[in-house]
Amino acid sequence: MFSFTYAQQAVPFTTQKAFYIYGDATAIGNNILSKDKQTPYNDHLLTNDDIDMVYVDIDKDSSTFSSSSANLQLPDNQLKIAYAVLYWSATYSYIKGTRREENSQYYFQGNRQRNRSLINKIKLKLPDDNYQNISGKVLFDGAKHSAFALNAPYVCYADVTKQLQNAKIINGTYTVANINATEGFVSGGSAAGWMLYVVYETATKTPKYITTFNGFSHIGNDPEIIGLDNFKTPEKGLTTTDLVLATLEGDSVLTDDQCILANPTTKKTWQLRSEERDKDNFFSSQITSSNTLDSTRYPNSSNTLGFDIATVTLPTNKDAVIVNGTETVELIFNTKQDRFYLFFAAFETEISESFFKEIEINTPLNAVVLTSEKIIPEPDLTPLKKEVKVMEQPIVVISKTETKTIDKAQKALITVKPVTLKQPEKLIQPEKQEFVSPMTSEIATSKSQIETLAKGEVLITSSSYAKALKLEDKPLETQAFKLLLEKNAALIEGAKKGYYVVNKLFSEVKNAVNWQKHLKEKGYDSQILIDESKQLFYVYVFQTENFYDAYMQHKTLLSHPLFKQNWVFKVNMEEY
Repeated sequence: MFSFTYAQQAVPFTTQKAFYIYGDATAIGNNILSKDKQTPYNDHLLTNDDIDMVYVDIDKDSSTFSSSSANLQLPDNQLKIAYAVLYWSATYSYIKGTRREENSQYYFQGNRQRNRSLINKIKLKLPDDNYQNISGKVLFDGAKHSAFALNAPYVCYADVTKQLQNAKIINGTYTVANINATEGFVSGGSAAGWMLYVVYETATKTPKYITTFNGFSHIGNDPEIIGLDNFKTPEKGLTTTDLVLATLEGDSVLTDDQCILANPTTKKTWQLRSEERDKDNFFSSQITSSNTLDSTRYPNSSNTLGFDIATVTLPTNKDAVIVNGTETVELIFNTKQDRFYLFFAAFETEISESFFKEIEINTPLNAVVLTSEKIIPEPDLTPLKKEVKVMEQPIVVISKTETKTIDKAQKALITVKPVTLKQPEKLIQPEKQEFVSPMTSEIATSKSQIETLAKGEVLITSSSYAKALKLEDKPLETQAFKLLLEKNAALIEGAKKGYYVVNKLFSEVKNAVNWQKHLKEKGYDSQILIDESKQLFYVYVFQTENFYDAYMQHKTLLSHPLFKQNWVFKVNMEEY
């Protein structure tokens, strides 16, 4: 059901549970490492690397060394628990780590925690109850993998469905204790927390597909793609869809991490975001429910220092990716500065009743069908309103030689060719560029610049480029330089202003991600600039607000076969 590529995947993601249900789901949780035992931590200027971590410990129980809590609040008529699973995750290389500074360099040390039998044993306290011991399954233990041994992250989980079904009280405060993690300092920072995910039955107008999957993947320099299927959304009306994601090590202050939802059929994409989460810093050490910060926790830190639980409700307006009849979508994870460990995701969407009936007969493997009584909608007595037609915005299609405006009638005649992943299709070609040899070493101002120029990797600054403008044998290049500098800037909402050295442009996000990976394999780092309004994806290798630097980086790369079609793209710039 799921396919993963590219990222450093220690444990492949697989479906844990899948439900076709008249019901819903929710997630609660909290972190268990912070700057103080009980005081909420709300500073967003520091990463967990720079904090002397201590265990959060809110109870007064001598049998626990770490504990934190969160509140579960289900409506009174929705207390029929179908499934409950508890996850906990932490970095646990040292028992307690220390850090010293020498010659502007940090050195970390500590006693290694070699007893890994401790990580899957914790305590759980249900509302108005006593602690009970929980032994979970070890999903991943980084101490057993050389690539992860430095901070040794781990993930465990336990099915606690029976505990909640037999609970005296379901709504109330849940406390999780004795999660082991590294206190003090560790290279890359220490982080830890827990999450309780609950699926419950309730009468609803339409059935839902709720699926959870887990694994362990290091999202770093390489992107990762997850495909989801085995569902079909209703044939009409708006479709409500939620995503729940849990990660370790996403920092609040580090940016440029993204999660993109893509519909491969309609080619529509949307970057996950909410009121509390920026689309370009999605995993930012927070615990959020839909569009709000989940503060029904103790302690209720706004910065959970490397532990993330994100619940996001997807748009149903013009930005909707999941529309009527959708049968498959993709989740794409990407980061530039930050790195994080993805270990849990849940996908919750309304499905058509006809599809639900088919599933009852042919239920997929590892799936459960629950047929609670559905709600019969009351008749709508609201007076009919006169329909108001809204004019569609024209679509602008850019080609090699011209720009055309296409109306709705013409749009119907446009066909989209299938795109193969091995050879990504390029939607737009820049205007034909006259090849100009890389700048000669006369322009370089130092020996190191001359050496790097010979390798095609130099970035010449505005001061050295001034010489190029004065060279009498470069009149054509100077003219091209001026024309490019004077071009109007493209306006892309949410994009950093500046000059982008763009290598290729795509109409489908998967192809952009594949090309980004290809450049990485060739030794060139890159990022993706997203224009959501036009559904265009620019793969660029350099970005700056200094035009001279961008132009010279572009010129020095032109000699390489991969970069013969580079161009400088001016975005959101009002000045040079």
